[in-house]
Amino acid sequence: MRVLILSHFNIIKGPIEFLKIPEIFVSNGLKTIPKHLNFHEKDFFIYDYETYKTANLKFRVPSKTERTEHEDLMISVVIIDELISPKIFQSILKKFREEIQNIKNIYKGLYNSSEESAAKFLEIKETLLKYYQVINDIEGIQLNIDLNYKFPWGTHFCYFYQNKEDLMDILIPYINMGLEENQFCVWVTSEDLNEKEAKEKLKSEIKNFNKFLKKGQIEIFPYTEWYLKDGEFNFQRVLDGWVQKYNFAISHGFNGIRVTGNTAWVGKKHWKDFSDYEEEINNVVGNYRMIVLCTYPAEKCGINEILGVMKTHQVATIRKEGKWEILQRYDSSLSN
Repeated sequence: MRVLILSHFNIIKGPIEFLKIPEIFVSNGLKTIPKHLNFHEKDFFIYDYETYKTANLKFRVPSKTERTEHEDLMISVVIIDELISPKIFQSILKKFREEIQNIKNIYKGLYNSSEESAAKFLEIKETLLKYYQVINDIEGIQLNIDLNYKFPWGTHFCYFYQNKEDLMDILIPYINMGLEENQFCVWVTSEDLNEKEAKEKLKSEIKNFNKFLKKGQIEIFPYTEWYLKDGEFNFQRVLDGWVQKYNFAISHGFNGIRVTGNTAWVGKKHWKDFSDYEEEINNVVGNYRMIVLCTYPAEKCGINEILGVMKTHQVATIRKEGKWEILQRYDSSLSN
């Protein structure tokens, strides 16, 4: 169960709830969020209690009331009996904060009782409802490592593979699920499994693959045409490219975008820039109906490279002796 709450944050009394979606949510048994918490990032924190977790974003808006020059507000997502992805919720809450801050004279809707205030309050409530729906649409945050491939929007994970067979074992079902779920799919290949091999394998393994191809639901690029366009890696250009592909997908009636990129081409020359790109893409994925899987050749990664890759992904997986293993889940990002 999920609920989205907008509160006035009183430094002495803690958060004072004044707007909650859904309204029928019964909060009996939920204890007050502690007044003093260590923020994982500026004004953002996760609180893990026995029966529930909260993702919280505190922010400040100007106030024209006589008592103060500003109001401290807090947006909280309360989740019961589910794991949460801090990066997904932080992205959603930050965007919600920006929209709330754009509502002029926000304090009137919260603390006054005029017709103008009522209109402001409804505007705030509509914004809250919109973001509650976004949060409510996120499927279970837990990652099923038996790999049913129905990942929640905003997932950015990586897979360390041993050989070409490993790579195909994860990517063919991953792409197949995206096609079945009416998602626009993009596959960026490297020399470990090139564009021609990928297309041939998809044709042989996925029923009616030519129909999806003709429909324009999938695109396959070699890394030289995506990551190293004109021989240079520019991570902002690549990030902008994903957003452009996302906009294309939505405008053509697809539910979202499912992406996979192979990193076998990344050598010492590009490793630092590509790591920065992997970190930055987290700020993009959470804002869209987007799923990103990055595949890394295990034999080309030393321990420092593996730890660096794990740090920039919500989930890291590997296959050992025919079984999937999770090296890292979402929670590790809390320690950053």
